[in-house]
Amino acid sequence: MGIFAVCVLGCLSACGDSGVSAQALHSYFAAVEPIRLGVNRLLDGADPVLGAYREQRITGEQAAMAMGRLERRFAAYTLDIHALKPSDPTLARINAPYAHTYILEDSYLSALVAALPSGDFSKLPNTQSEQRAAIIEWRVQLEVLERNT
Repeated sequence: MGIFAVCVLGCLSACGDSGVSAQALHSYFAAVEPIRLGVNRLLDGADPVLGAYREQRITGEQAAMAMGRLERRFAAYTLDIHALKPSDPTLARINAPYAHTYILEDSYLSALVAALPSGDFSKLPNTQSEQRAAIIEWRVQLEVLERNT
């Protein structure tokens, strides 16, 4: 069974007859969306830095400085997503694993910053699959809730 199918089945058992109100769901979306979109914009800024590093247009130290600034801004989003405390228990349960993906990404970014000066990337954490699965499950759960409200 694929990751997506597992996520859907987990969602159905977690979200079944949740009783989440449309207002609670709307409030959650309104709180999460600026954080999510901000993170997307921020992480888009990593590609030019890493591209310049790969093409040797900047040094490892310069790339580390630029990525360090990016990581510090990302850390603020990590705090923001963890500060969300949905009053609805179903939304709180759905948010927790999603918020954890921010910790995983922050850890990755910190390790990347440390690795750039030396170019030794062998110790970067491998969390991409865990993050992807959690984000897919989060999206599916929210879609199911939205359909049921």
